[in-house]
Amino acid sequence: MNYLKIMKTKKNDYLKYINYSFIQNDDVFKINTDTAILGMFLNDLHHKTVLDIGTGSGALLLYAHYHNAGKLIGIDIQEKALILAEKNVSRYSDNYLFIKSAIQELNIDPVDVIICNPPFYEEGNMRKKDSWNKAMFEQTMSIDDMFKGIRKNLKDNGEAYILYPAERFPLFYEVCLKYKMKIMTIQFVHDDNRPYASRFVVRLKIGPMKKLKVLKPLIIRKGDFEH
Repeated sequence: MNYLKIMKTKKNDYLKYINYSFIQNDDVFKINTDTAILGMFLNDLHHKTVLDIGTGSGALLLYAHYHNAGKLIGIDIQEKALILAEKNVSRYSDNYLFIKSAIQELNIDPVDVIICNPPFYEEGNMRKKDSWNKAMFEQTMSIDDMFKGIRKNLKDNGEAYILYPAERFPLFYEVCLKYKMKIMTIQFVHDDNRPYASRFVVRLKIGPMKKLKVLKPLIIRKGDFEH
């Protein structure tokens, strides 16, 4: 049975700032401002192979395509998400691969670039909707799992792009040191209605910490930001 024919779909949405159309539905976690922040943080990807961990609807792979990625690989533990992601990505590229797998079990040739908007909420305050819990809570992928997966599946000269809560930066930095990943670039994200940063985005490479670039803060106003 074609799942796309029976799942509830919305009319085509458009990804913020790049005007790529894509489908969302009620059975797969919907994108939010975090998706656009990480997507627009990507550098030019120079036709490199990109792996998106927890791809969901495939939105971050479309941002990678916009930034000139080559082969697009998405993994997710939910088959519904992978079907939707393939539907979305196939509109713009025929050079893609989708794999049903947790990062803990993934076994592929190392890639040039990894992107990940991980489930970063600590367990608790879970919702009835299983797709939301899997996308947002660490029950499916801890920060250690994510870094192990990055080290295993990233080329030695590759780079990784990650979004994470600002309040958990001390933990993130400790895990970077543990797995010998260096922060090359970091940008903190602020909501103009809140006194503290809510998120940060980073570009990582393998190697010891030395110098890093700290970009000007990104300010979110009613869901929009300058990029």
